Amino acid sequence: MIEVESKSVSPEELAVQCQRGSRDSFELLVERFGPRIFQFLFRYVGNSHDAEDLTQETFVSAFRSLGRYDPTYSFSTWLFTIAKRTAQSHHRSRGPARSPHREPSSSEDPLDVDDPSAVLSRKDDRNSIWDEVRQLKPKLSEVLWLRYGEEFSVAETARIMGTNVIHVKVLLHRARSALAKKLRSCRDGVDGVRHEVYHEIK
Repeated sequence: MIEVESKSVSPEELAVQCQRGSRDSFELLVERFGPRIFQFLFRYVGNSHDAEDLTQETFVSAFRSLGRYDPTYSFSTWLFTIAKRTAQSHHRSRGPARSPHREPSSSEDPLDVDDPSAVLSRKDDRNSIWDEVRQLKPKLSEVLWLRYGEEFSVAETARIMGTNVIHVKVLLHRARSALAKKLRSCRDGVDGVRHEVYHEIK
């Protein structure tokens, strides 16, 4: 029997175990990806309550669809694609009046998750780099987050966004240009940390 608690077991291997009936493996996938999926969905819906509900919906959908998952593909890309569709469905059902990229309050900011992308996600104050990214157009904010916040490849980002590699590269160029323009237009109080992080993602 495979020891599913081992951190050496890949998400793809855990997914295969789930397909064979292991609920423990699925629980471990939820533990591994739950905070990241919540963070991603928060950027769409703008509040923690809806993000929590949609995170649960995402994992329910993933569990029901596991039989169709192909383990030769990245599990994280597959899961984020489900999360993206869940967010889009939610946004359509609520209508255009809801703003999916509202500035979060400090009490519900999901960016202090202990995650490998913390250096890019870290929010020390309102002037952090990701605060500025959130103010860009939704597609530009999304492509920057997937590519540099979640560190998906261009191809994986394209698959999650439901587009092609060329379009993602165009979006990335536009997003970096828009961000650079936004930073240049900021008042003199912009600190060096923001510029350092910007150059990292450039």
